[in-house]
Amino acid sequence: MKVAITFFGKKREKNKNLKDKYINLINQKTINIDKYQVIIILVVGIVIAFNSNNMLYLATNICNINFFKVSKEDIISLNGIANKNNYKFSIVEEKEDVKENISDDMLAMDKIAEEYNEQMVFNNISKSDINIVADVSTYQKLNICGIDITNYSTNRNIDFESIFNSEDIFFNKQVDKVALYTTHTSESYANSQNYKFEYTSPRRSVDGNYNMLAISSTLSENLNSKNIKTINSLTPHDYGEYNSAYTNSRMTLATLLEENEDIAISIDVHRDAIEDLEFAPKVNIKGYDVAAIMLVMGIGYEGQENPYYMRNLKLALELQELGNKIYPGLFRPMIIRNSIYNQDLKANSFLVEVGASGNTIEEAKLATRCLANLLNILYKD
Repeated sequence: MKVAITFFGKKREKNKNLKDKYINLINQKTINIDKYQVIIILVVGIVIAFNSNNMLYLATNICNINFFKVSKEDIISLNGIANKNNYKFSIVEEKEDVKENISDDMLAMDKIAEEYNEQMVFNNISKSDINIVADVSTYQKLNICGIDITNYSTNRNIDFESIFNSEDIFFNKQVDKVALYTTHTSESYANSQNYKFEYTSPRRSVDGNYNMLAISSTLSENLNSKNIKTINSLTPHDYGEYNSAYTNSRMTLATLLEENEDIAISIDVHRDAIEDLEFAPKVNIKGYDVAAIMLVMGIGYEGQENPYYMRNLKLALELQELGNKIYPGLFRPMIIRNSIYNQDLKANSFLVEVGASGNTIEEAKLATRCLANLLNILYKD
């Protein structure tokens, strides 16, 4: 039995003590644990963590292995549990004065968006505007008013005409919050001059300074600078338990939605997990390299419907239409799949892939500034 050892510290000092205490365990290949110790540890852990959320989090980190051996990877996977109270939801209720800290590249992205003075009217289309570029057994490629879409789902009859022509989506800065979370938290980027770090595994890191926690936090800060309130979950969901990531993040998002009725948008922040680790999609904007972003939408499948998929697609198409006008080349073709990606829990949900493993953290952070500017256009004061 694989053992989930739980330590729920409220302060970073406790996490540091945990790290020091178990550093030798991490450096070993395996640790033999007596079956009675297994029972004691589990009982103590359950007593300490006795609430439904912690119990579910604990349960996702228990599985069967032979000879009561715990590997190095198993110990690392406990990081998400050991630090669970440290990675709490960060809620920003008011705009912080961060103007002086905005870098020149981000100011350049802002200026481009500010120069977009047209009254925002999204396209209404007819069937003749829907151009099917390719339609084979595994995918369908479309171009609709300049928006490229790759549809990998089995639904080849998505009613794009109704989606485009439905009521435009706008939000209110006084009441509508954005929820941010990272299902594949450990996804990371290439080392750069400003960000040099060691990987936990190829282009992955459990250090929140260098993985998707850093990117979601930057997106949160960029939205806050526009007076858009955010709830940014810093809970890691795939540290050693990659296959359970969506189960874990679904629990996080469900909790956020239950506790915050004013969440209007939910965004799952990723980077492209393509096998080519050097793949680095980017666009040069005003002399700055910016990671290209891709929206990934789940429309559901038989037995797991997504009642919000048309509304979600409407928001995604509005963002991509804006991006094509303001930051040409920023968006890669939108992806649609027979999946859910937690997008059935709340309308106005999407998954954004910020660059890929070959991009740098600088490029990814700059992309979040562009995305924040686009979302800002959809908000009213």
